[in-house]
Amino acid sequence: MRASFALLLLGSLGSLGSLGSLGSLGSLGSLGSLGSLGSMSSLSSPSAVMAASDSQVERASLTGLTTISVVVEDLAAVAQQNGLTGAALQADVERRLRQARISITPDADAYLYVHVTVADPGPSSPLPYFVEVTLMQEVTLPRGLRTRTPLQCPTWWLNRLGLISPNLLRAAVGDRVDEFVDQFIRAYQSVNAKP
Repeated sequence: MRASFALLLLGSLGSLGSLGSLGSLGSLGSLGSLGSLGSMSSLSSPSAVMAASDSQVERASLTGLTTISVVVEDLAAVAQQNGLTGAALQADVERRLRQARISITPDADAYLYVHVTVADPGPSSPLPYFVEVTLMQEVTLPRGLRTRTPLQCPTWWLNRLGLISPNLLRAAVGDRVDEFVDQFIRAYQSVNAKP
């Protein structure tokens, strides 16, 4: 049961598109240790494994950003059925950024990307979830002396993988997104003067 649940969890996250950042989750260990998350006796608080890219190098990439936009990925039906909506996440993220006096515009080149994936393992199991908040911005790779190729790349991120009972999903994911946005704000303010 535990190994099949772990495979379901990992299989459901295969469609994330940003599994490169999951590659830094070396602390997941074997499927057996991930599977042991399924045997928790209490789901009153979310169980989670976290990865981060919030070092001084990543923070330096935030220097000089004057305006950003916010993009919240569409949510799966199971998330919406449990009270989690993209519109509510978008409004909350934008509110937190504005309160921190970070300028937001819908057409900025740099954007804070909020990605939430929730899998549906069935009616009697906890919900596996993945939350990632990433700052995406244009970077340039030198290709010889005359050519430069602009790319949108993550330069700062936090993510967490965990399990939660369905009735706690909205609060747990909302809290996680808030935590990650607050960490982004601290990172941003550490390298940019407050307005």
